[in-house]
Amino acid sequence: MALIRLFNHIRMRLYYMLRRNLIRAGLRAPVYRYPFTEVMQKYPVGRPSYRWGTLCAAAVARQLGYERISVIEFGVAGGSGLVKLEQLAAEAERITGVGIDVYGFDTGVGLPRPTDYRDVPQLWGEGDYKMDVDLLKSKLTSANLLLGPVSETVSEFIELSPAPVGFISFDMDLYSSTMDAFKLFEAEQSALMPRIVCYFDDIMGYSHSDFTGERLAISDFNDSHGDRIISKIYGLRDILRSEKIWTDMMFMFHAFDHARYGEFDGTNQISDIPLR
Repeated sequence: MALIRLFNHIRMRLYYMLRRNLIRAGLRAPVYRYPFTEVMQKYPVGRPSYRWGTLCAAAVARQLGYERISVIEFGVAGGSGLVKLEQLAAEAERITGVGIDVYGFDTGVGLPRPTDYRDVPQLWGEGDYKMDVDLLKSKLTSANLLLGPVSETVSEFIELSPAPVGFISFDMDLYSSTMDAFKLFEAEQSALMPRIVCYFDDIMGYSHSDFTGERLAISDFNDSHGDRIISKIYGLRDILRSEKIWTDMMFMFHAFDHARYGEFDGTNQISDIPLR
């Protein structure tokens, strides 16, 4: 029995290795189905966190019957990420049939002044990451750019009655700005999917800690919101068979009070484990 198990283990490893190499070589099309392992193996670069988050949001939206969703980049800077998010949203639209609206939030004039140690002032200062607004707008085709203090633009966004948000990239750098962006998570259920895939850009590296920046913002938000919390997505490296660092930077917003939270979302594909 031990030899049979070893043989099957080696056989499956060789199978997945061959399949991965065929996909990367363009000789086999990846399967566009959650958890999108083959897709991420074919496209390991080019904002993979955006691709995975948008695909997951669109796939779950289709399962739940949403016709349109929203995806967001908080912290646009020069705009390369927003341009890519627009492209990836169009790809996910074609695959799933779910309409996707893209939004980018930024001051347009660089970072605000850090207020205290929580904003990690040793890493960034006022005016960093300025935007050439006209140049960026010339590169966008459908994305919506909301410029101004995020404390104001989040409220304006909610008032627009957007399609439910399904994916968010947080790249605000500062604790204070991230907390302002989290005001979105206090919106009515109509503006939010029951779970939202989140990518946090500024949580890894020498000066980052659990007590400053985006990690502290997550902790403080969770401490004050019992029915709505942000939690790390565990095991993503193994699920996607990837050693890329972005897999450790993916989180999930859970709205436990959402009327549709308990509806089957299609991400569990195993419903029976027969005895053998």
